[in-house]
Amino acid sequence: MVNQILTSDALLRGPESRTLSLGLIVPLSGVMGQAGPAIMNCALLATEEVAAATGRAIELIIIDGGQLPQDVAREVDLLVTSQLVHGLVGTHPSNVRASVEQVLRGRVPYIFTPPHEGANAKPGSIFLGTSPSEQLKQPIAWLSAHRKISTWALIGNDYVWPRQVHRAARKALAELGQTVVMDRLVPTGHVDVEELAHTALKSGAEGILVSLIGRDSIEFNRTIVEIGAANHFVRLCSALDENCLVAAGGDETGNLYSAMPSFIRQDDDRHLQLMEAYAARFGYQAPLPGTYAEGCYDGVNLLASLAVAGFAIPRKILAERKTAKIAIALGTDLEPTETFSRV
Repeated sequence: MVNQILTSDALLRGPESRTLSLGLIVPLSGVMGQAGPAIMNCALLATEEVAAATGRAIELIIIDGGQLPQDVAREVDLLVTSQLVHGLVGTHPSNVRASVEQVLRGRVPYIFTPPHEGANAKPGSIFLGTSPSEQLKQPIAWLSAHRKISTWALIGNDYVWPRQVHRAARKALAELGQTVVMDRLVPTGHVDVEELAHTALKSGAEGILVSLIGRDSIEFNRTIVEIGAANHFVRLCSALDENCLVAAGGDETGNLYSAMPSFIRQDDDRHLQLMEAYAARFGYQAPLPGTYAEGCYDGVNLLASLAVAGFAIPRKILAERKTAKIAIALGTDLEPTETFSRV
């Protein structure tokens, strides 16, 4: 049996000794809110699969990761201090992750599933996503060779993850003899696409590395097309998943690429199996289970499996996972699965 409740419900009820309680930090609002429904569905699917396989009663305690980082951290601290969760899975921006890790201090396991900024996992934390250098090295080299790009504009949101993406991009581009002619970080939710495009065009940029997230990425890619600038630049997006692509209206220019660690591929049996299970559970009209949602599916499945096992056999379970690179304080490290998609 699987149940979903809010933090307020859990606090009013108190600990439930016969139920495995997992905290799920998912963006239900804010700049990444468009990914929330599919992430929720994939988390529920993973939990139901573990519950069916083990016979355990499991509940998801839902925390809105679209709140301010300090508000998310405060909610997490309440749950952990009150002993209401056995562990946490987070699919949200890295500024929220940093605040959550500060209050957790290793008290319960915490699995962070999206691409991360390359920081070392703190005790008790597991990173399932890729670091900026892992994410960018292959696509930048490919675009340099096949699209003959030599000058780049870097445009991202102003918080910890895009800053590290830009740092990694500068290093990778320098190694290839490429030149960065523009580097701009903008506040989340405040993207003047026309001004950014005009500045990039004036700078002589042939390619744009876009490390805007969620709604900002959608607005940027949609507006670039609307103002007729899409054919002037090759765009490489480091946070463009399937939901963002659909919301942006797709691409007809052939100039839009994604550096996300996975994308829908017809030859990927594991991904197709997840899509089939997702459609069987939620129907074909359900929100598209994109890269963020798939990462959360892996994270919840892993945390629930570890919890059912009493957190006693992490190496065996981790060795069976095929998701990108895992950086874990317990010392297990898998090789990254690199993917690069033209959309």
